[in-house]
Amino acid sequence: MSIGNQQSGIDERALIQAVQAGDKAAFKAIYEQYQDRIYNLIYYAVGDRAAAQDVLQIVFLKAYRGLAGFRFESSLATWIYRIAINECQNQNRKHGYEHVPFEAILGTGEEIDAGAPPDELHLTDERREIVGEALLALAPHLRTVIVLRYVDGLSYKEIAYVLECSAGTVASRLNRALCQLEERLRPLRRLL
Repeated sequence: MSIGNQQSGIDERALIQAVQAGDKAAFKAIYEQYQDRIYNLIYYAVGDRAAAQDVLQIVFLKAYRGLAGFRFESSLATWIYRIAINECQNQNRKHGYEHVPFEAILGTGEEIDAGAPPDELHLTDERREIVGEALLALAPHLRTVIVLRYVDGLSYKEIAYVLECSAGTVASRLNRALCQLEERLRPLRRLL
């Protein structure tokens, strides 16, 4: 259950042990390795860039403090994801965040090809709005599982570990989320 540590060539165990021995440069390497993916997850969960940056710092502060007791029972990435999920839930309860703006999921109009004909731009904007509204209608726990699976590319087993549930629960949530999206988008299929 390792996310990215083989791809990047880092020796995860050596980095963790270096941090445990007080090597701050080793923690900086861990931060640089995982910050973008963790930020992405946090941003989708809270939907605000400034809040996501704040939560990212809290997550890595907790990770730094918690590495002293890291027991190598999971990959470092899934352990950090779990910290992030828990902190996002804390922030959502504390600040009452309920939804993610669909621009965060689908991008902004500025990311669209400026050379596209105006009618294509209009259709793209309509599609973005339609899909965005359908995504926003999902419960936060369903959005989270979609982000972990389809944006971050985690396996069911990794998602289960991060969310502290079974792989069957992950499959069920994904199925429920996709069914809800399909149900909401079915009447609008011709526009998509």
